Amino acid sequence: MRNLNDYIEVVESQIGYEFQNKELLYQAFTRRSYSIEEGGENNEVLEFIGDKVLNLYVTKILMDKYGFQNDSDEFATRKYKTEGRLTNLMKRLVNKHTLSSRIEEMELEDLLYMGKGDNKQKRHQEASVKEDLFEAILGAIAIDSNWDPKSLEESVGMMLNIENLLDKNFKEEDYVTFIQEWNQKEHGEIPVYEFIDCYPKKRDPFDFGFTTTYMRNYENKKYLVKLSLSTPRGQKLYQVFSDSKSEGRRLVAKEAYDDLWKHDELWTINDECPEDLTLQNSISTLHNLAQKGYISMPEYYIPEEELYDEDGDPFWEVTCKVKSEDISWTASWDSKKQAKRYAAYLCLCEIFDLEDEYENE
Repeated sequence: MRNLNDYIEVVESQIGYEFQNKELLYQAFTRRSYSIEEGGENNEVLEFIGDKVLNLYVTKILMDKYGFQNDSDEFATRKYKTEGRLTNLMKRLVNKHTLSSRIEEMELEDLLYMGKGDNKQKRHQEASVKEDLFEAILGAIAIDSNWDPKSLEESVGMMLNIENLLDKNFKEEDYVTFIQEWNQKEHGEIPVYEFIDCYPKKRDPFDFGFTTTYMRNYENKKYLVKLSLSTPRGQKLYQVFSDSKSEGRRLVAKEAYDDLWKHDELWTINDECPEDLTLQNSISTLHNLAQKGYISMPEYYIPEEELYDEDGDPFWEVTCKVKSEDISWTASWDSKKQAKRYAAYLCLCEIFDLEDEYENE
């Protein structure tokens, strides 16, 4: 374990905040087990404060990025960022894995003050302990800054490295997949990428029709990758220089994705509703919505044994829950499989605001 005394400046640089009262920073790194043995305060109350600070300022950052006031001066979010998607994104940004991973990346867990038992068990390596430390640091910043909004927002953004996390909301290869799905849905065809070899004879970037703003991106790159898409604004050309074809395809797909998002030309959840929603495709449709990030993954609750009605006839009762949308439906059918399908179907009816076509069956 390292000594925090030797790393104060490093820690403050990592979290984007310089403490006036260094004792608060020490407290943030002090586990309860240490304070029991050595006396003094621990970081538990700071964890509580930091948890609230984190949720508030991540919400603000998301709304600054995805929210706007419409023509009627009402507050709205980009079409692509539905409430369900924002809820899922929020969960990913503030969950235990994200916070503990960021503490590891900043290499702060080795600076914790812990009791002998915790040290022996290497508790500093546990995800929950690193999560607690992340929140405690934010709590300490809140107290030290007298709840200064600017300091708190900057520290939340810097500690989370939030722009990078938001950029990774899609896995790198998913930009390519998304653009392919978008183009197939809009135009019924797979988009075509054009790869132009810049070697072996180095060509002038002006040969590609670029202005001087592209000069710095051209230096020592092997390929020019182009992608042309038909959008509601007309035909749009996206192009990047890259060291490899795979990287170039990802980068140009991301350029296209960012442009479509900027102009509100991406899909909403209603665009995902199949033309013919049935029991047979209900489970797969609900699962696809979750995979694309519109909703949380559905959860099914299936009893171990069948039930019996007043006439003694057996039936199955299955519940489907979509927690991100606060939706829960229970369906009954004479077979377990059909009951599960019907429960998923009822959830989809609420999501898409559809009538239940099977209500009287």
